[in-house]
Amino acid sequence: MWTSFAGVKVPAADEGPRNNRYQSVPTGYARTGAGAALAAISATIRMSVADDNTWPRVVGTLVAPSAARDQWSVNRVQLSITQPVPKDKAPRVIGYTVESFTPDKATVGIVTRQSDDSMTKTTATVRWVVSGDWLLELPAVDNTTNRVQALDTPPAGMIRLPESN
Repeated sequence: MWTSFAGVKVPAADEGPRNNRYQSVPTGYARTGAGAALAAISATIRMSVADDNTWPRVVGTLVAPSAARDQWSVNRVQLSITQPVPKDKAPRVIGYTVESFTPDKATVGIVTRQSDDSMTKTTATVRWVVSGDWLLELPAVDNTTNRVQALDTPPAGMIRLPESN
């Protein structure tokens, strides 16, 4: 199933979220590859499009504490988002790949169809925390690796998500 957050559709399933599914900071993902992928997709979308009033709660709840999270927050405060993403501009998640998985850490490729019909894959890492959920782990501040890559075709092994309505 799909929920909507700030104009962007976010996938949900039996693997999560189990808590606050229709609110800005849903939690409660299964400790599986699918649970990790859903948590990574949700946190990545939410931190990317949350408005000025919502982003601190999103980042504080769904992103692992780190110097990278602190730096991201400093940068985010310098811009303003007050409106949801217009429907005709919203990216659509079409699937994901599980690049690596252990019960404590997973790296996921989030495959997205952009509004101009191009396709991208965003790499996201989540870590299982003591409180019993996956948190998005932002790359180190000095990391120069591009987490987003353009795609011509969906990657082999992509787990396709159903179309959102």
